[in-house]
Amino acid sequence: MKHLVFCIISLLTCVALHAQDRSIAFEHNSSWADIKAKAAKEKKAIFLDCYTSWCGPCKKLAKEVFTRNEIADYYNANFINASIDMEKGEGPQLAKQYNVHAYPTLLFINAEGKLISQQIGAVDSKVFLRVGKMSVGGQSLESLMAQYKKGDRSPGFMKTFMTRMEGLHENTSSIIEEYFSKTPQTKWQTQENWYFINRYVRKEESPVFQYVRKNQKNYEQKFSADSVSDYFVEVYRNSIQKAANTIFPAEDLKDLKDSLNQMNFAGKHLLALECDAAAADRSNDWKAYVDAMEAILTKYPKKDTATQIEWLNATCWKLLQKSSDPYVLQKAIKLAETSMQYKKPVFMDTYASLLVETGNFDKGIEIEQQIMAMLKMKADPDFSISDCDTQLEKFNRRKLAVSNSK
Repeated sequence: MKHLVFCIISLLTCVALHAQDRSIAFEHNSSWADIKAKAAKEKKAIFLDCYTSWCGPCKKLAKEVFTRNEIADYYNANFINASIDMEKGEGPQLAKQYNVHAYPTLLFINAEGKLISQQIGAVDSKVFLRVGKMSVGGQSLESLMAQYKKGDRSPGFMKTFMTRMEGLHENTSSIIEEYFSKTPQTKWQTQENWYFINRYVRKEESPVFQYVRKNQKNYEQKFSADSVSDYFVEVYRNSIQKAANTIFPAEDLKDLKDSLNQMNFAGKHLLALECDAAAADRSNDWKAYVDAMEAILTKYPKKDTATQIEWLNATCWKLLQKSSDPYVLQKAIKLAETSMQYKKPVFMDTYASLLVETGNFDKGIEIEQQIMAMLKMKADPDFSISDCDTQLEKFNRRKLAVSNSK
């Protein structure tokens, strides 16, 4: 009976795993002409993944995005999918034809070979799905640009056009400012135009942003105080970055912080801390920096857990590189420890490195050995066995040096 139960459980587990194992079905052995012919026959657009063998983000995209069930189901149903190394076979010619210079580049092409839209760089599954949906049955960029030049500024057209321009990394800010300059202010508070403002208007000095600030209560009543606050945070974050890179960053950041404190939106407290962190960073005051970052990371965590942990790890690694102060390093250790639950080699290595830096050699080496065991079971695109070997050698050498000095 136990064997029967075990077999049933094993079977159900295999079925469950299989259900989570769908992936985009690529036309690996077809020529470009065959792919276009198939797209024409099935009346579908083409999704072309432009990659190279040495591109790390390309591998990450293939591993973490193309294998998600909702992605696989949508793309397999709506596209003829191709994944081509731009340095082999037809790749160089296609790279030249579609002006591909960065990797990964994701192209959406109609059956005639005309570009519908383009997305440069690795994106998360949400963005990838959105771009795909916007590209299904879409017009080519050539026809969209012609329509824009003829003066079409209808919200529906502009939403499609802006998405395509965003994928091309074009200056969407200037396009949207031109759009609002020709749109009566009486329409600036519509749902469609709030979408454009929230997504594309990112400069504090923009007349559109100044209008939103002046009419903050109206926008909060229509679209919620939280959404307006989140929007203000994104805009003022750009102002913080700008102030941090001026001739007198400390003074400019202080002025910006004082200005924020006079405002009334939930995110201003987070922004005030970001001003403190930016000022401390520019002045190399790592005690003040770690205090500010600790408050930001613990009181205002990112909604997306993966983004939060990436941010936390980057902060801890930066502190490890910049400071040898015990106060700073101990706080960094406390922050880095929280990322250990995710069992990602690069996060674990940051924690191990901090432990070794503060003299806790045994625990640091133990964690690095855990990383090695994990990598032998499953490779990781961000941290290799060679990287781990180098770290273990370094840790052991430092431990021996300290032991010999006693």
